[in-house]
Amino acid sequence: MTLNVNTRNVREEPSDLLLIHGAELATCSSAPRSDAGHDSDGPLCGAAMRDIGIIRDGAIAVRSGVIVDVGTTQEVISREPSGGASVGASGALGATQVIDASGRTVLPGFVDAHTHLVFAGERYREHVMRLGGAKYLDILASGGGILSTLTSTRSASLAELVAGAMKRLDTMLLHGTTTVEAKSGYGLDVDTELRQLEAAKLASEAHAVDVVSTFMGAHAVPPEFAGDPRGYLDFVKSVVLPAVAEQGIAEFCDVFCEEGVFSVEQSREVLLAGMEFGLRAKIHADEIFPIGGASLAAELGAVSADHLAAASPEGIRSLARAGVVAVLLPATMFTLMSEAYADARGMIDAGVAVALASD
Repeated sequence: MTLNVNTRNVREEPSDLLLIHGAELATCSSAPRSDAGHDSDGPLCGAAMRDIGIIRDGAIAVRSGVIVDVGTTQEVISREPSGGASVGASGALGATQVIDASGRTVLPGFVDAHTHLVFAGERYREHVMRLGGAKYLDILASGGGILSTLTSTRSASLAELVAGAMKRLDTMLLHGTTTVEAKSGYGLDVDTELRQLEAAKLASEAHAVDVVSTFMGAHAVPPEFAGDPRGYLDFVKSVVLPAVAEQGIAEFCDVFCEEGVFSVEQSREVLLAGMEFGLRAKIHADEIFPIGGASLAAELGAVSADHLAAASPEGIRSLARAGVVAVLLPATMFTLMSEAYADARGMIDAGVAVALASD
């Protein structure tokens, strides 16, 4: 559902849907980002994040899938063509459907801004390894982690990938999520990367949840390029990225900027190449070690820097100055049995716009 709000004039045609008498209506559109000096159209940050724009006895009017009015119940009903109808006389309104939300909170659907929605296989054995003290990068180096999922995903058909994604979207929707970002990165070759992106597109078309796709070919170095990250990056830039751009599904380009995976210099190279193909930058940054991924995100004007459990104070300040959103993934650190979590409060106090996502 899109938002195109008219809060002043009486509408010419009645709404398709009126949701009225919400005890609390959260609009998430209250204060500008003046405390950080950024455009008021951007996300809230700092102290402004405390105000989510609550309207008491709130109402929403919808027509043709577009939210056309938001306000108190009295205000919204007064702008219906039937204008004089009593607030309590729902049946007298011209809307096709009227929902009485008395005693309930009405809020926008959640946006999960960092997911790996499309994949095959499982990694439950690795949890046993972590219980035994194994670290994530050790598991990756032994062929587990991303590389384990790569094997299963490469062998999965498009139909199998779509079916798996649809089941996960069902679960997300049950928890209130209505938009997700979905990364590729479990193919690390041309065919599987394109198949992952195609599966995300097909799942989005068939499901109530909207899916926005990210190309993440630089998720790890695949087995066929073992010991040759330079060769793999050249392959990504010269072969995979052009194919992804021609497919036209992905909107973002992401990279795993981490010690033992891709360095800051290599990550910059990948993201700049993606930008040349019209893909906006996102980055897995400073998840385990503070190698400078946050500062790189700020340098490139990335849409977001994600994870950030090990981000340095200067990296955090650079995100605030550049207006890069910090996407934090606490469930990841919990699953990895890490003692380090991202300093969300410090980021908010520094003026960074902070989001939470599931990974």
